[in-house]
Amino acid sequence: MDKTVMAVIIGGAIVNYLIRVAPVVLAKGRKMPPFLATFLNIMPVAALGALIFPGIIESFPDKPSAGIIGVAVAALVSCFADGLVFPVVAAIAASWFTIRFF
Repeated sequence: MDKTVMAVIIGGAIVNYLIRVAPVVLAKGRKMPPFLATFLNIMPVAALGALIFPGIIESFPDKPSAGIIGVAVAALVSCFADGLVFPVVAAIAASWFTIRFF
C-alpha cells in the first residue's frame, strides 16, 4: 500500500478519534441542561426512523406495500412480545406472504 494512502487512513482515524473524545473530555464534571439531555435521548430514535423509512418503501420496488405491511406487523407483534426475534420473524413472514399472494 502506498505511504500516502496509509498516512491518510491514519490521519483520518486520529481526527475521528479526537472528534469523538473531545466532548467527553471537555464536558467532564459539567451538568447537562435538561432540554439538551431530552433532545439527545430522543435523537437516535428519530435518526433511526429517518434511515429506516426509505428502506421500507424501496425494499420491494414492485410491491412497496409488502415493506409497509411488514413494519406494521413488526410494530404490532413488538407490543405483545418481548425481545427482537418474534417481531422480525413476523415482519419477514408478513412481507413474504404479501409478495407471494397479493
